[in-house]
Amino acid sequence: MPLPAGKTTGRSRPSYLAAPPLLSESEPFEGADVLREHPGALGALLWKSLRDVTAWTEAAQGDRATLFNPAAAQARDADVAASGAEPELWAPLLIVAQLLRHPGNVDYARLVNACRAAARWGERRGFTAVQLGFTQAAARLVPTHPRLAYSVGRLSRDRGEYARAETWLRASIRLARGTDWHTYALAYLSLGTLYQQLGNLPAARAVTERGLRTTVRRRLRRLEGTAYHNLCVLAGESGDYAHAQRCASAALQRYGAGHPRLPALAYDLGLVWFLCGYFDRALPVFEAVLAHMPESVERAMGLANTARAAAGAGDRARFERYWMQADCALATCEVQPAVAEGWLALARGAVLAGDAARAQAAAARAGEIAATLRLSQLRFEADAVMESARTTVPLPPPRDAEGERVFREAGELATRMVQSLALAGGA
Repeated sequence: MPLPAGKTTGRSRPSYLAAPPLLSESEPFEGADVLREHPGALGALLWKSLRDVTAWTEAAQGDRATLFNPAAAQARDADVAASGAEPELWAPLLIVAQLLRHPGNVDYARLVNACRAAARWGERRGFTAVQLGFTQAAARLVPTHPRLAYSVGRLSRDRGEYARAETWLRASIRLARGTDWHTYALAYLSLGTLYQQLGNLPAARAVTERGLRTTVRRRLRRLEGTAYHNLCVLAGESGDYAHAQRCASAALQRYGAGHPRLPALAYDLGLVWFLCGYFDRALPVFEAVLAHMPESVERAMGLANTARAAAGAGDRARFERYWMQADCALATCEVQPAVAEGWLALARGAVLAGDAARAQAAAARAGEIAATLRLSQLRFEADAVMESARTTVPLPPPRDAEGERVFREAGELATRMVQSLALAGGA
C-alpha cells in the first residue's frame, strides 16, 4: 500500500515542481456541498466525519495524539446510532469515530478503506458531493496513491469543478509515471475530456494523443480503444470527419464485440456522420444502438436521433415511426438538459423531412426547457432551428473523389459496427 500522509520514499521529485492540488473550488468551506446535498442529521454526521479526517490529516504528526477530546468519541457513537444511517454506512462512520478515541494510534489502511466505503455509498445513492469528499479524504491520507488522485480528478470534472479536477489529474500523472502506466494513461485521457468540455480542442487533442501513445507503448489494448474513441469525438467536433472515422474504426477493432463502451462509440460515430451529412450511414447504426439502451432519457434521445437519421436518409416511414416513439418518450421525462437536446434532435429531423409545423413545435419545446434551465447555447440553437424550419433546406454539395472514398469507407464501417453490436447482444 502507498505510504501514508507525512511519509515519503526519499525518491520524490522536489515539491517546487508542482503545487498541491486544490481541495475545493466554489465551497465556502470544505464539505459545505455535503451539507447542501444531504441536509438533516445524517448529512451533518457525514460532514463531521469528513471534517475530523481532514483535521487529523492536516495536523502535524506530533500534535495528532491530543487533537480531539476523548469524550467526543462517545458522543459520535450516539450520533451514528441516532442518525438513521443505513447498515453499510455504520462501519465507516464508526471507524472515523475511533479516530476521535485514539488519534495517536491510527490504522491507516482501515481509515482509508472507511473513507472509500463512505464514497462508494455516496456513489450508489447518487450523492456526488459525499463521493467526492470522502474520495479526496482517502487520497490525502495516502498522497502517493495515483489511482485515488485520478478518482478525485475525474469526480471533480464530472461535477464541473474544472480547476480542481485539473490539479488532481496532473497530480495523478505525476504519481503514476513509471509505476502505474494504466492510471497514467487514464489520467491523460480524462484530462483530454476536461479540456474538451472547456472548449479547448487543441489542448484536448494533445493530451489525448499523449494518453494514446502511452497505451500503445505499454500495450494497454482496451484502454487504447478508449483513446481512439475520445479522438474520434474530438476530430468530429473539429470538423475532421475522415480522421474521426479512422479513429472510430481503430476503436472498434480494439474494443471488440463485448466491450461495454461499444454502444457509446457507435452513438458518437452516428453523431459525427450527422455533421457530414451521412444520414443513411448513421440510420442502421442508431437502430442497432437502440437495442442496448434501457428505458431512460438516454433511450429517448436515441429515438430522437434515429428519427433525425431516418429523415435525413429520406425514409419517411421510419421517420414517422421513430418520431412517435421519441415524442412519447421525451414527454414522460423529467425536465433536464438531455430532454431539451432530444427535442432539438427531433426538430432537426422534422426540418430534414420538410415538416415545418412539427419542427417549430419540437424546437419550441426545446427552447422552453432551455429557458427554464438557463441553457443559453441550447436556447440559441432552438431559435436557429425554428428559423431554419421557415426556409428551404439546402442540398448538400456534391462529393469529390476524396469525399466518395470517405463515404464508401463509412458504409463499410457502419456494417462492421452493426455486426459488432448484434454480437454484443441487447439491453
